[in-house]
Amino acid sequence: MEDLVYQEMSEEENALDWQITRKVMSDRVLMKTLEESQASGEKHAVVARVQEGTLREAYVSPEAAVKKLFPFDPVEQAFGYYDPRDGVCLVIVRDGKVVVSINGVR
Repeated sequence: MEDLVYQEMSEEENALDWQITRKVMSDRVLMKTLEESQASGEKHAVVARVQEGTLREAYVSPEAAVKKLFPFDPVEQAFGYYDPRDGVCLVIVRDGKVVVSINGVR
């Protein structure tokens, strides 16, 4: 199990954040999987694993699993805040650091 810390994207990482967000949000299969997973009302997040600036893996995971794997206050708060009908909860894991963002789909 990797040692993870929660850390917002630095100024230098803004381009990486935007690149990963665009790639995830434009993946039709991933977004369809997310939509179907949340159809019953249970919130999910897309977890994007980045290595050396490249998206290595992206998958949909239920709220409980995400909170267990990433037990950070901002992750907990994101699930309380976001509305799955209007947005996507994205957890980006890069170089041992975790960040969460809410992205609108409309």
